[in-house]
Amino acid sequence: MKVSFICASYNYAEFIAQTIESVLKQDFQDWELIVFDDGSTDNSLQVINRYVKKDSRIKLYTHENNSNKGLINTLISAASHAKGNWLAFIESDDLLKQDYLSQKFAALKDYPNCDMVFSAVEIMGNSLIRSNYDKIFARRDFQIKNNFNISLFLLENVVPTFSCVMIKKDIFNALDFSSPIAQNIDWWLWAQVFAKSDILYVNKTLSIWRKHEGSYISTVDASKFFAFRREIFNFIFKSDVKFLPSILLKLILYTNSTLFTKTFGSIARFLNRYALSLLYKLNKIKANLYYYSN
Repeated sequence: MKVSFICASYNYAEFIAQTIESVLKQDFQDWELIVFDDGSTDNSLQVINRYVKKDSRIKLYTHENNSNKGLINTLISAASHAKGNWLAFIESDDLLKQDYLSQKFAALKDYPNCDMVFSAVEIMGNSLIRSNYDKIFARRDFQIKNNFNISLFLLENVVPTFSCVMIKKDIFNALDFSSPIAQNIDWWLWAQVFAKSDILYVNKTLSIWRKHEGSYISTVDASKFFAFRREIFNFIFKSDVKFLPSILLKLILYTNSTLFTKTFGSIARFLNRYALSLLYKLNKIKANLYYYSN
């Protein structure tokens, strides 16, 4: 078994059949799909069980008494059942392109030492959402291709969604899951991987990210972001943190705050870019991020 798909399920009965179908259509067939339901109150379990009966590679698990324990506990529990050397994530309302796995394994042949591979994504949503994300993705692709700076993780998660990530199971199991913001667990996890591992980016849209009002990330408590980013800073710079970079961290966070950017506009953006650049140069830290395009 090479790949274990991990799907955390919660009240997406209307979408999860399409999600599972996209896994079944993979042109690389050496996989298992672990669906771990987090106490759904709709008919998700019935939908999933129909596929469990059809294909032995699909397995369904729940918490004791079908309780709800949140995304972090569900991911950890799901991964504990995985038999593959690689974990590939798919959110229960997203879709995978048919060549999701085959393209990633083709890329890994050229970069065999990478512990994690992620890819570009296609947005499913209204025209305004798609237009906004197209601009974000174009900027990120440029940053990744042209001298990526790991300190950008202080500002945003450069990995679009769980559904574009494949990671070695032993690397994933060794990560710290104690994110101050549960909804940002992916940002929290990938910052750790970027800080210590070789990462591969495949510049091809291999998954489809469904954006809608019910998305889990829409419930984030913005007041927790300062503490969250401070810990991300510690992941990235570890024991190399000095007094001056600590001051720069505050500058980076405050110049990126909603109030500051609304008030000062282009000045705020300039200060933010300058502080990031200085932080990077002082610490001489860069992610081992490789860009693959075929």
